[in-house]
Amino acid sequence: MDDILKDNNNANYIKKISAYEQFKNKNIDNDLIRFYYQFNHLKDIYRQGWIKNILGKEHIHKIESVADHSWSVAMLVISVIEKYKLNMDIAKCMKLSIIHELGEIYAGDFTPSDHISKDRKHELEEKAIEKVLNTINFENDFLQLWEEYEKQETEEAQFIKQVDKLECIMQASCYGIDISYMKASQDNITLPYLKQILKELETLTSGNDIPLNIKKADREGA
Repeated sequence: MDDILKDNNNANYIKKISAYEQFKNKNIDNDLIRFYYQFNHLKDIYRQGWIKNILGKEHIHKIESVADHSWSVAMLVISVIEKYKLNMDIAKCMKLSIIHELGEIYAGDFTPSDHISKDRKHELEEKAIEKVLNTINFENDFLQLWEEYEKQETEEAQFIKQVDKLECIMQASCYGIDISYMKASQDNITLPYLKQILKELETLTSGNDIPLNIKKADREGA
């Protein structure tokens, strides 16, 4: 697997360089094109934890991208709100779901094994989002929503954070992992209807194989 690409700036495994990088020497008049070429790169960034901490490079062919994860969180958020008839702004929650990983376009996807502080991670991702937003001219609330998610002071932000953790655990179950090994992620989920989902997932995945790498990562998720 030595031919797997790596981003030189953040040592992330990627599928290919971004379209924005490919077109950097050309003038792009429409800022939506510039924006698309940048956020499209989230399709090319593998979720690093699965590679570095859990499954290993030999399984990279089946590992999700950051965009895959963001879409799954958004779909799960919509479904949870609808199923449990939650009194939440579904449009705002969808935006929070999609935007919460926007900084990874340039900052990269950090994992527990990177040993980077929460403050440093926040700083790098904030600068990355500002870099993206400096290329577009239309009014938006993307940075404000990202900051809301980071601060975790609103009901919506806290809800999205917990669904984000649940989605990671559900993805682990799709990879055939016994989710009981993902205790740190489970401990972040306190909402009763999400804990109910966790309980069934534990039953469904009980006895599944556990990759050796996950034991080296303190049994934590991607």
